[in-house]
Amino acid sequence: MNIRRIHTQKRQQPNKGFFRCLLLTLIAASMLLSSLTILLAWLAFQKGQPLSELGGTGIPHPEARPKDSQLHEQGHASRLAFQKGQPLTELGGAGIPHPEARPKESQLQHEHEQGHASHTRSTNNTTGADPKTPEEKRVKPNTFSAAKSTSGTSNSETYQPPKNGKRLLYYGRFGGRLNNQLFQFITSLQHAKVLKRTLVVPNEVRDVDWTGMFDGFGVWDLESLNSAYDIDWKTGLSAEFVNTMIPKNCVLSPKESRVLLKGGPQLWEEWDKKCPDVLHIGGSTGLLFCEQQHQFCGNQEAQTEAYKIYDHIKLSPSLIQYIPSNRDEFKNKGYDELAIHSRRAGEGGYNWELCVNGNTRTCKNHITGSDQQKFCDERTMKGNCAAWLDLDYQIKSKTALKKIQKDYKFVLASDGTHDWNIDFKNQFIVANNTDWLLALEKTVNSSTDPEKILDTMAVSALARSKLMKKKDLAKMMGKLDAVTATLLDLFSLVDSKYLLGAYYSTLSLNACFFRGLDRMYDSNMCWILMHPNSKHAIIPPLQGTVNVKSQEQENYLPPALMSDVEHAFVRSDDGKFIAIDRYLLQ
Repeated sequence: MNIRRIHTQKRQQPNKGFFRCLLLTLIAASMLLSSLTILLAWLAFQKGQPLSELGGTGIPHPEARPKDSQLHEQGHASRLAFQKGQPLTELGGAGIPHPEARPKESQLQHEHEQGHASHTRSTNNTTGADPKTPEEKRVKPNTFSAAKSTSGTSNSETYQPPKNGKRLLYYGRFGGRLNNQLFQFITSLQHAKVLKRTLVVPNEVRDVDWTGMFDGFGVWDLESLNSAYDIDWKTGLSAEFVNTMIPKNCVLSPKESRVLLKGGPQLWEEWDKKCPDVLHIGGSTGLLFCEQQHQFCGNQEAQTEAYKIYDHIKLSPSLIQYIPSNRDEFKNKGYDELAIHSRRAGEGGYNWELCVNGNTRTCKNHITGSDQQKFCDERTMKGNCAAWLDLDYQIKSKTALKKIQKDYKFVLASDGTHDWNIDFKNQFIVANNTDWLLALEKTVNSSTDPEKILDTMAVSALARSKLMKKKDLAKMMGKLDAVTATLLDLFSLVDSKYLLGAYYSTLSLNACFFRGLDRMYDSNMCWILMHPNSKHAIIPPLQGTVNVKSQEQENYLPPALMSDVEHAFVRSDDGKFIAIDRYLLQ
């Protein structure tokens, strides 16, 4: 056998020096390129030139974003114009500016420690705008015109109605609860003011009608209101007026009522010719909302008239003294930083779906475009119906947010749906009307003629039916208790620095209006509902905002908010979870 040796060719070793030099050259070139890129970017940043023009992919310098910056720069001028009644459209603005002026929009991260042991909370809350959303795609709110005539005067100046006729305005009562009644009263008074008529307030006949405004129990102080507006508190008490003195062709349909203020002087003059004595704007079929849920009717001038009415509505000194901000235990204790409205959705019970759907519909009515997913996200809408389970996320302001749950102190306005002592014992205070009720009862009982004093106090049909020929308040005490407790809750929400309100509630809505336009951004929801000069809400400065969902952020919902069944699980005093009814039954 011939065995032939196969010779293997020896591999040549690569030239290590050559590759080393090549590598160093490439590194040096890349470092030089990077330095030049950084230098060019810095120069562009100083000049406000968008980086995209240099081939960069970063976020543009804030000053190079003209659409938002235009609003920021005009914030102060717009606010002054609004106070003077000048339409913001003349300044190029699109809405009411935040008092601090809206800063440039950027993506913000908020990370804080989560210390709540009763449920899982997210430890990373992403806030701010989605950086991938082009600025030019932002939806700019539509502004209402000031509805000036061709002569340049406002509607109130243009409209000079004839002096013939009684010029009364009347409305039918809606069957909602107290804050619905208050909102309806203010809406009707707004119409009367704009249309230059006298408001005839309808009698309070049913339990749901009763506000205490007619009667002499000392609930309200109406002196300022009566001085500022033409209000007739007597004519509406007459059944003859309601049944025989209002022509049928002067009772507006819901559709006619919604467009009345928006129609302007020409439409108003047409109604003046048809109905010189009494104009009935309806109301018995529901609250008079226009454009969006919870929004007053008319242009900026007309809506502003409604806002002004709240300045004149006051509780009596004997009752207002019992709101927390007037109590010694409130002052200098930190309770003034936060007020929370914990609301039951539905008459007489807790209706989870009604609350969530109502919140969502209201929020999306007022916010448009991509901002809906930021401020009307599922967690915000559901958590608002059970704020005790997800309090941190419901707070949308950096200044109001605390690092741990035990740091919160707040004023609570609650209808008893949930016992907040379970998770927040000794961290909140509430208004208490007990002493007021006892004082009123003492006034009646100590009188030499209780029947006579009650006859003097009772003016409305409801009060008279309950107290006729009675010598004590027993028949009326339940109604007095419910109404004054609700009113103290309402006014308790006004004084605190930050309001966590309920989107779908007219109590929270009224609290926002009482707080005023200057404080609307000091809340999770007031700014959403308050925009008289714009069709849609103007979002707050994102620089100071937290817990706003971005497009990139994954949907996260705490287990306790996935259904109302989860709310049955509560923590006992020893820290263990036990399954009992979470709702407070009385």
